[in-house]
Amino acid sequence: MAPRPTRRRATTGSRHRGGRWSAPTGCRSASTLPATTTASRAPPGRTHRSSPASPRSARRAAAPSSCTTTATACGWWLGAPPRRSTGCPTPFVRRSPSSRCWPSPGPRGCREGPLGEERSRNIVPASGAPLPFRGTLRRLTENEPIGVIGVGWVGLCTAACFAELGHQIVARDILPEKVESLSRGEVPMHEPGLAELLERNADRLTFTTSMQEVLERTRLLFCCVDTPPTYSGDADLSRVQSVIDDLGDSSDHAIVMKSTVPVGTGRSIQRRREGLGYVSNPEFLKEGTAVADFMRPDRVVVGAGEGSEAFADRVTALYEPLKAPIVRTDVASAEMIKLASNAFLATKISFINEIANVSEELGADVLEVARGMGLDERIGDKFLRPGIGYGGSCLVGGETVLVRHHGQARLLEFERLWRHLEAESVTLDGGLIEPSRLEVLSWLPGFDEPRFLPVSVVTRREYAGDVVALETKMGRRVTATADHPFIVSDGKGGDPTIKPAAELGPEDWLPLAQGHAEPDDVSCLASLVGAADTAEVSATQVIVRPPAPQLSALLGRSIESRREAFATHPSAAARAGDVKRTGTLRLDELVRAELPIRGSTLGTARNGQFVKSEIDLDASFWRVVGLYLAEGHCSIDESGSGVRYRLAWSFHPSREEHLVDEVASYWLRQGVETRAWRTPTSHQVSLSSRILGAWWVGVLRLGRNAYQQRLPDLIWDRPDDDKWALLSGLWEGDGSWSLVQGGPSAILEYGTVSAELADGVLRLLGDLDIVASQRIGRTARSTKDTHWLRISGADQIERAIRLVPDRDRAGVLATISLQARRIAPTGYRRSDGGPVWTRVKRVDRHRFSGSVYSLEVPGSHTFVTTGGLISHNCFPKDVSALKQLAGNSGYHFQLLTAVIEVNELQKRRTIGKLAKHLGSLVNREIALLGLAFKPDTDDVREATSLVLAARLQGEGANVRVYDPVAAANAAELLGGARVCASVEDALDGADAVVLVTEWPEFADLDWAGEVKSRMATPLVVDGRNFLDRDGLREAGFTYEGIGR
Repeated sequence: MAPRPTRRRATTGSRHRGGRWSAPTGCRSASTLPATTTASRAPPGRTHRSSPASPRSARRAAAPSSCTTTATACGWWLGAPPRRSTGCPTPFVRRSPSSRCWPSPGPRGCREGPLGEERSRNIVPASGAPLPFRGTLRRLTENEPIGVIGVGWVGLCTAACFAELGHQIVARDILPEKVESLSRGEVPMHEPGLAELLERNADRLTFTTSMQEVLERTRLLFCCVDTPPTYSGDADLSRVQSVIDDLGDSSDHAIVMKSTVPVGTGRSIQRRREGLGYVSNPEFLKEGTAVADFMRPDRVVVGAGEGSEAFADRVTALYEPLKAPIVRTDVASAEMIKLASNAFLATKISFINEIANVSEELGADVLEVARGMGLDERIGDKFLRPGIGYGGSCLVGGETVLVRHHGQARLLEFERLWRHLEAESVTLDGGLIEPSRLEVLSWLPGFDEPRFLPVSVVTRREYAGDVVALETKMGRRVTATADHPFIVSDGKGGDPTIKPAAELGPEDWLPLAQGHAEPDDVSCLASLVGAADTAEVSATQVIVRPPAPQLSALLGRSIESRREAFATHPSAAARAGDVKRTGTLRLDELVRAELPIRGSTLGTARNGQFVKSEIDLDASFWRVVGLYLAEGHCSIDESGSGVRYRLAWSFHPSREEHLVDEVASYWLRQGVETRAWRTPTSHQVSLSSRILGAWWVGVLRLGRNAYQQRLPDLIWDRPDDDKWALLSGLWEGDGSWSLVQGGPSAILEYGTVSAELADGVLRLLGDLDIVASQRIGRTARSTKDTHWLRISGADQIERAIRLVPDRDRAGVLATISLQARRIAPTGYRRSDGGPVWTRVKRVDRHRFSGSVYSLEVPGSHTFVTTGGLISHNCFPKDVSALKQLAGNSGYHFQLLTAVIEVNELQKRRTIGKLAKHLGSLVNREIALLGLAFKPDTDDVREATSLVLAARLQGEGANVRVYDPVAAANAAELLGGARVCASVEDALDGADAVVLVTEWPEFADLDWAGEVKSRMATPLVVDGRNFLDRDGLREAGFTYEGIGR
């Protein structure tokens, strides 16, 4: 498309992140300066980054430059950044306008510049001593080496920029693969200018996994580790604490805290580690402009207490070349400056968004309003741009989540999930695991059905305090910390909001996950071979009876080939005779012979039970599984001859002979011998097989008795027919149906003493769009609660009619058809798509002491927990952190609560603007331009685009998205939205365009020509007020901005 001039660009607050990188183009210096030192030999535990000259870098050095660099001997120190003319667009420090060289600071830190005396007062050390970064050229070249701990986005930018200022950097990260990648010169994120800094300063940068090396070579350690919000909303400081622990008892080192931490962190650390130097130096970098922000900061904040002022002086000296105001203060104030700054920016954004909403109603132009406000020096014009919005949770260990780990679905309590992950993952710093290939069932607001989304972090911590036990009208229960946020609605179709658990009441309705996506590719066979390990049977003990043609082919091989297959036998010829006579091999022999196992039978004794190596997972299999869940048990007997597994189904002695026949005939078709017999109280079917029994309870993970029963993990990825088959077996085995007061209303009921089975059945019914209620009670003389599950309502009975035995179905349907009118349920309400909402019935608060757990799900910030209830995650970090700190101290921060609510409102209004012009959005083609939360970054965490895509799809729209950088990072979070390879692809046939991210290339599009010709309807919703409104309207577009 033909380019047009760029309109506007905007930036937002700083964020931690990671991702991929693509190199930008820009102005480069025509000369390079020598490094101050050379790298020493790399000790064990780290890799030194080399910087061999490349043809590209050689061409770059020789190429003419439009920027000028002037170096003179009078005040230029060897490590200073290359000086550039004031017209150079690259993000580096400019020289003083009144001097050709870097000016030396005068007494008490005075220096040249427009701020004069006011600026000099800001940089006076608390001790009153002169700053150490002064003196002759010789002293200026002796730059202090710097340690950087944590090489994420903040850490890498900090390391690169300090290297640009001439310092030797030793940067440590705990991930060897990251260290190796950085040492090879690979940049793992998109940040303009960063790659050039790393390349130019490669000889000053050392990346290592060794903390000892950092301690030996540096004294100032910049802590740049992540501090994500936890389940309760507090910052997780486990990584910070790990850094402190790694320091040992050194009093020669100081921690310079770059990480965002709660107010009071520094005081707490120094109280625990007396003598440790501690300086608070919060970062104020913005993604996309981080290099420029570091080199040309608005201010530098340095906070220190008594005993650390000398270290603070040294930190202050590091920033002297940047010619920025330096705020010297105490540690707590420095920590508060960071949180308060970002919270205030969010407040300004939310305020102008509210003004935009009012302006739309009154016919005012919010851009003119903001311009008039911004000229007031008390207000200023920064962050007065309206837009779509900026973008912890904690449960007790007994709550459950449905996860998919390495492709296998499992329903687990948090405690078991943690143990499972702990066994194969590295637990980071006391309570945090970054799992590999872990997904959890989650709900994206706006979508009809839940879906599996990636989990970035699983956390655990010890907690002593109040928890809230919630119970809904449908009997769903969950226990969370009092401040845990929940998604709530008014039950009348109003927009969902967020409330902490302690504030919930009977007027609130909570979402229940309903429905699921049918699996695309379902395997029909399950192998029993893996059960050998569960049964503790070695490959030499498993007897395999392969098909006769395979056995004949093996015996027909050469003697050398047979010797290889029978390597554990002293005589290959004798062993071949045994194989021919018995028709069997050992499993290890089958593997060495490279014969397929499919179609074979397996056993552990030649005269014992043999079972097929595969089981067909058809509906009849799942019926038998359901009957086992209702009436089955497994006994395991150990004797001198080995371990014996026996599976048994127990039915009524006279009324359930058809179920006895069903189970026995199923196993007979599988070639498995069964035994049926009667007792005075039951009619039983049993089978004995070590392989099959171990697979049944060890691989399928079915329970051994009624108290241990649970749904098999395989069922979660099966088609609906298989789920109905399992539930019909379960219900016919131990469930019931009945008429309410003789009819015409009917109910279906099932009871179990297994809480795990009840949770699974509630979730499985939800997959099938059935909302069951739960009642928990204890029958007479029982030592364990019974969970009674009930399905009611004529519409639901009709959908769940498969749970009624064949002989009774016609009568049940005929009875409920006699209802004069169908009464709406009282315990839950359905919306037009999305989850079902169930009313809060009871909120009990009590003390709790133990482990609490959390999941972080980027994009949705929700996960489906016990009984199908949807739980929320956390709010944006800095805003929620300050709100959380206030709440922890007993102060209710009403303003920030309103800020969060306004942010959510902006996304909903965007959907309303589309509907105003298009009517129903069903089957409409909506193009989202931009995915990242701001330009010049590939970060999509908290991005508005994810919520918009979900909600548009929830309205029935077909969503296509395009972003020049962030598409790969967002692909897994966009549900059914189509990621386009080009902006043209996104625009073709679109009914509307929503501009989400103000990438400059979007302003350069030929809107009046090619864009309009490609679109089906010329409708633009400009979520950033970035485009030329008047130009678009003149070209025939319908234009909707924010507040104008």
